[in-house]
Amino acid sequence: MHSLPGSTSPQRLRKSIHDLRLPLFAVFLTLSLTLILSIDLLRAEQVDVVVGQPAQEDIFAPETYTFISKIQTTQARNIASNNVPDVYTPLDISIGRAQLAQVDAIFNFIDTVRADSQANLDQKITYIQSIEGLTVAETVAYDLVTMNQDDYAGARAEIMRIVDDLMREDIRESQLDEFQRLSRRSASLGLTSAQSSVVTNIVGQFIVPTVFFDEEATLENREAAGAAVEPVPRSVAKDQRIVRAGEIISEADYELMVELGLLRQATGWYYVASNFLIAIVFVVLIVLYWQLYRDPLEDNGRYLILLAGLILFYALTAKMLTTSSISTLKLLFPIASLAMLIAVIFDVRFSILITITIAGIFAFSAHSSLEMGIYATVGGLLASLTLRDAQRLVAYFQAGLIAAVGQIAVLAIFALTAQLELIGFLQSSLYALGNGVLSAALTLAGFYILGGLFGIITSLQLQDLSRLDHPLLQELLRRAPGTYHHSIMVANLAEQAAERVKANSTLVRVGAFYHDIGKMNRPAFFTENQEGLNPHDSLDAYTSARIIVAHVPDGVELAKRYRLPDRIRDFIAEHHGTRLVKGFYFKAQEEADEEADQVNPDQFRYPGPRPRSRETGIVMLADAVEATSSAIRPNNPAAIEKLVNSLVNEDVREGQLNNSGLSMGDVEKIRLSFIETLKGRFHVRVKYPGNEALEEGSKAGKALPAPDTVLDVTASLPLNPAQAKPSLPRTRDLS
Repeated sequence: MHSLPGSTSPQRLRKSIHDLRLPLFAVFLTLSLTLILSIDLLRAEQVDVVVGQPAQEDIFAPETYTFISKIQTTQARNIASNNVPDVYTPLDISIGRAQLAQVDAIFNFIDTVRADSQANLDQKITYIQSIEGLTVAETVAYDLVTMNQDDYAGARAEIMRIVDDLMREDIRESQLDEFQRLSRRSASLGLTSAQSSVVTNIVGQFIVPTVFFDEEATLENREAAGAAVEPVPRSVAKDQRIVRAGEIISEADYELMVELGLLRQATGWYYVASNFLIAIVFVVLIVLYWQLYRDPLEDNGRYLILLAGLILFYALTAKMLTTSSISTLKLLFPIASLAMLIAVIFDVRFSILITITIAGIFAFSAHSSLEMGIYATVGGLLASLTLRDAQRLVAYFQAGLIAAVGQIAVLAIFALTAQLELIGFLQSSLYALGNGVLSAALTLAGFYILGGLFGIITSLQLQDLSRLDHPLLQELLRRAPGTYHHSIMVANLAEQAAERVKANSTLVRVGAFYHDIGKMNRPAFFTENQEGLNPHDSLDAYTSARIIVAHVPDGVELAKRYRLPDRIRDFIAEHHGTRLVKGFYFKAQEEADEEADQVNPDQFRYPGPRPRSRETGIVMLADAVEATSSAIRPNNPAAIEKLVNSLVNEDVREGQLNNSGLSMGDVEKIRLSFIETLKGRFHVRVKYPGNEALEEGSKAGKALPAPDTVLDVTASLPLNPAQAKPSLPRTRDLS
C-alpha cells in the first residue's frame, strides 16, 4: 500500500517533536527552577557589608527569625573546651625511688673520695666537682671533704629525707622551680652552717617532675566538653535593629544577615551558577526516572507539561513562603498535597522522588535549614505512603493528618534540641496541623483543576464516572438499553480479568461502561437493541459497514462533548482495534459475485488504533466474548472454552494486542477468567448419570437457538462468501 503524497514529511515532523519532548522538558524545567531559586537577587532590602568594617546604615531584621548560630555555638564550645584542665599522668613513685638511689650513689662516691689517702685536698675537691649530673660549688665541695664524719652523715641524711618527702608529691614540669625552692627551705634549723650549705646547694638538684602532661587525654576531654555544649539558638524580632550605622560588623552580625538573606550577592553569577547546578541535579533525577519507569500512556507532552507545572508551582510556593516576612508561614508549605497528587496521577515511587526534590528546594530556600528539609521530606513521604483507597475523599484527609503528625514530631525533635519554649512549639504544631488539612483540600482541588485542564483521570474521577446515574450512562440506557446492558456485562467480565493480571480494574470497569456510547446515535442498527426488525436487511454491505464502524468515532465525539478523560476515550477508540467487520465484508464479496476479489477490506475495517494499554486490551477481548456468548449462549464447559479460545486466539493472531503491553501469560490468565465467569453466568451444571433425558428436555424447552451466522466470529466463519447466510448482520461485529 502506497503512502499518500506528502504524508512522510508530517510524520517525520511529528516524530521529531515527540523525540524532543523530554529534552525540551528538561531544559525548560532547569531554567525555570534556576530562575525561582535565584529570585533572591531581586530583593530590594539587601545590603553590602564586610566583617570588621563599619556599617554604612542602620540594618533591621525583615522578619522574626530563629536559627542555630554556628558562630555563637562555636564560641561557646571553645570556651567549654578551654575551661577543661590539663590532664596529667598519675604519680610515678618509681621516679622518687630512682632519685633516692641516685643520692645514695653520689654520696657513696663522695665517701670514697673522702677516704682516699692518696689524693690531696684540691684533688678531692676536683673529684667532687666532676660528678656527672651534679653541680657543686667549690666551697660546698670543700665542706663535703673537710667536715667531720658526724656532720657529713647528718647532711647526707637530711638530703635523703627531703628528697624522700618531696618526691612523694605530684610535681609538674611547671612546678619544678617551686618545689626545688621548697626543698632548700625544708632543711632543718639545727644544721651547722657547713651542713646547711651542703644541703641547700645540692638537694634541689635531686627534685624532678613526678607527673607529666597527658596531651591525648586532655584533647579528648576538651573535645567531649565542646561536644556537650548544645547548639546556641539566636532569635531576632521583625524590625529589630541588627547594627547601627558606624558600628563594626562582627562575625555574628554577618551570620545573622546571611540567615535573613539580607546580603547582596556580590558574586551574583556564582549564586546563579550554584542554583543552576542544583536545578540540573534535580532535573536529571526526574528525567532518569521518567525514562526508566514511566507508563507508556504518560509518554506524551500533556503529562510532561502537567509534571513541570506541578514542580514549578510548588517550588515557587516554597520560595515565597521561605522568604516571607512572617517566618511561621513556611510551616504551611503543602508538600503533602504535591505528594498525593503525584502518587495518584503517576505512582508512589515517582511521588517519593518528587517529594525529595521539592523538599530539597524548600530546605535550600529556607537558608539551607536542616529542620525545614526534614520537615518537608517527612510530610511528603508520609502522605504518599499512607494514602490508601484514593477513591474516598476521607482518605486524603487521613493522609494529610498523618503527614501533619510526622511533621509535628520533627518540630518536637528540633525544639528539644534547641531548647525552645513550649508556647513556640505549640504554635508551630498548630501550623503543621493546619498544613495537613490544607494539603488534603489542595489535593482535591488540584484533581478537579488538573482533570479539566489536562484531561487526566484520577481515582476521584473514576468514582464519579462509575456512577450508573451519570448523565451519559442514563442517556445510553434510555436510547440504547441493549447496549447499556451489554456494557454492564462487559464491565463485569473485564473487571475480574483485570484483577487476575493486576491491571487497573477500576479503570477497566469504567472504560467498559462507556466503550459503546457511540451506538446511541443509531441504536436500532445494532443487534442488542433490535426487536425483530433488522434495518441492515434493506442496506448494501458498504453502507451497513460504515454505520457499524461509525459508532467508534461517534463515541469519541460524544466523549469529547461530555468531557470524558482521555483514558476513557481510549477505550472507545481502541475497543475494536483494526478488526475487520467480517459479516458485511463477506456480504460485499457475495454481492460482488465474480468480482469478490475487488472488494477492498480496508473499507470494512475499524479505524483503530489497536489497544495501547493493558486495560483497553482487556476490554477489547471482553467485549467480543460477551457479545458472542450472549448470542450463542453456550450451555456446557466445552462450548464456553471453545468460544473464548477462538475469540482470544483470533485477536492474538491478527496482532490486535501487540501494542497493549499484555504478555502471553496475561492473555492466558484473562482467557481462564473469562471461562470461569461465563460458566457462572450460564449456570453450567455437572452431568450426573441418569439425568440426560431431563437435560435434553430442558434444552428443548428453554435453550435459545443461536443464529448460524454467529459462528463466523468464532474462527468457523465460512471463507467462501457463497456459504454466508442472509442474516449476517447479527454478529459480534455489530456490537
